[in-house]
Amino acid sequence: MRPETWYEGRTSLELLRGEGWAWIGLRSGDGLNRLHSDLLVALDRLFIELRWAGVRRVALSGAGWMADRGHHFSAGADLHEVGALNAVSADPFSRRGQRVMAHLLWPGWHSLTVISGVAMGGGCDLALHGQERWAVAADSSGKGGLRLAHPAAKHGILTGFGGTVRLPELLGHHGADRLFRGFETWDDAAALQAGAVHRVVAPNLVGPEVQAWLAGSG
Repeated sequence: MRPETWYEGRTSLELLRGEGWAWIGLRSGDGLNRLHSDLLVALDRLFIELRWAGVRRVALSGAGWMADRGHHFSAGADLHEVGALNAVSADPFSRRGQRVMAHLLWPGWHSLTVISGVAMGGGCDLALHGQERWAVAADSSGKGGLRLAHPAAKHGILTGFGGTVRLPELLGHHGADRLFRGFETWDDAAALQAGAVHRVVAPNLVGPEVQAWLAGSG
């Protein structure tokens, strides 16, 4: 089964669908999968379509993991777009992101985020809104490991996608402070220890493990 391109943009959406399940992949030319406004609108539409279609298990990852090997999850919101926001335009931008995060937490289905490589800022928010969260380990040479971080406050900004609410729920205030105020960057072991992810998956097992999870046997 090969994914179809459901949305084409600066960051595109690939989609695999089966009976009662869907696997969404983020794809961009530079591999960093930034969360542009048009992508957030497309994700909102896609999640609504899947919910109405009766999907009960949905996975979200970098698109490369659908075929063979992926790399980054998401480097977060496009900072050029964020830098151009003002007091009026910032509100709808944040609401677009919050709608996407809320879909992942919808109690009518099980959601999984497969977090690999860079997952920073808004990408960290997106990753941690999965009801179930897996980190992808580095390969045998030590490359491609997780870099989970939320450094936006260094730049005096917050994307407003809901991470400041979600992180304390998952990690407690101390854990959230480590990311938001301490500017820590976590690898897969640190993320697992902190409770940010439920398990760590080897790169060569991502495809089979996600398919098993989508089928309800993983």
